[in-house]
Amino acid sequence: MNPKSYIMSRQITQPVNQVRLTNVAVVRMNRHGKRFEVACYRNKVVNYRQGIETDLSEVLQTDRIFTNVSKGEFANSADLEKAFGSVDEKEICRTILLKGQLQVSDMERSAHLENTLREIATMVCEKCVNPESNRPYTLDTIRDAMREAEFNVNLTRNTKQQFLDCVKLIKQKEVLPLERAKMKMCAYLPADEVESTQKCLVNAGVHILTSNDAERIEFLMDPGLYRDVDAIVKGKKGRLEILEQAVFEQGDVGLQSELARKDKLRLAEQHQHTKDTAQVPTLNVDNEEAHRVMEKLEHALHVNKHEDDDEDSDENEDEDYNQVPLTKKQLKEKQKKSKKAKRREKEEAEERQKRIEKERVRQEERESRAPQIQQQTSTEVDKTKSCNTCGGSFTDSGYRTHFKSDWHRFNLKLKLQGVPCISEEEFKLCDADSFFH
Repeated sequence: MNPKSYIMSRQITQPVNQVRLTNVAVVRMNRHGKRFEVACYRNKVVNYRQGIETDLSEVLQTDRIFTNVSKGEFANSADLEKAFGSVDEKEICRTILLKGQLQVSDMERSAHLENTLREIATMVCEKCVNPESNRPYTLDTIRDAMREAEFNVNLTRNTKQQFLDCVKLIKQKEVLPLERAKMKMCAYLPADEVESTQKCLVNAGVHILTSNDAERIEFLMDPGLYRDVDAIVKGKKGRLEILEQAVFEQGDVGLQSELARKDKLRLAEQHQHTKDTAQVPTLNVDNEEAHRVMEKLEHALHVNKHEDDDEDSDENEDEDYNQVPLTKKQLKEKQKKSKKAKRREKEEAEERQKRIEKERVRQEERESRAPQIQQQTSTEVDKTKSCNTCGGSFTDSGYRTHFKSDWHRFNLKLKLQGVPCISEEEFKLCDADSFFH
């Protein structure tokens, strides 16, 4: 064949009308039974749809429209005019970018999921706190809590909505003590509306910090109450201003500060408990009956206190009675308490005697079973069998297992070769794998 004709045939068969593109993001749209595609740069289509990127040349790799990007086949002008009513390829590309279906790879999808998950976790860190210390959690702690609560990211929903769902899920499953950080707000009001507005805000659930009778009120509130508070302030012809989006505990976390915080919480709990227990219901009785009831209560408390002291130490009790002269009532209480102590000592002695008796019976049973155990072991020794090839004695179960062991097989091979058999200890020391191949 002539070399020139060979070169010409190669040029004719070469697909010069095809443009092959790789490593691209494809946006596809079907219209009037035809498929149209555009080739875009990776991670640019989403920015263009969100309005972050406005330059079309930064999104598209080429202005041409394809029927198949992977094969490099361009779309026909007649098909474009029939489907879109125009042949302006830039306008058609905008339509396909905004309304078409984006073909996303697995790596892009996983990267998008990871970015969304990190964004939600960051929002939780910035807007939520630990209710005990009023300090934010670290990002890793929030990520672990989201994983434990089985929170799933939805790419089609807004990030803020998913943030609210994440906080609600973590609180519902009690994975982590979590609550929204308080917002610091300021309300500017007319002078005659300050007092009434303050009462309305307290009823709404906010915490008043400072109140200026002239026109200004500073307060802390939950972010979920923003609309209600805004409606209250606007209804009083006032103006609402945000001072801080999230209020956190300031300063470094130290051992002394944490101990002081825990002591403060413990004292507050004790004070609340004392306050609750101190509430005694009011009785509709006269003064004399109320006085008798109080005397009975004091007498019962006095008796219980002395009983506890007597149970702790009897010697101290005797010394106290010798030092202080006793009344008739105290002597009766002493006799009563001494009887109670004697009864308790008697019960303890009976329980101790029962334990000793139980241990003695158990020892006797063990000694009576000892000859039977020795006889059983001797009969087991008598029932042992020996191997003629390897030597040694085995029980019934061990005898059957021995014939399947490598040691017995190895001795059989040595016996066929006329070599003396070896013991089990010698077999463990040698490499016998080569004998079985």
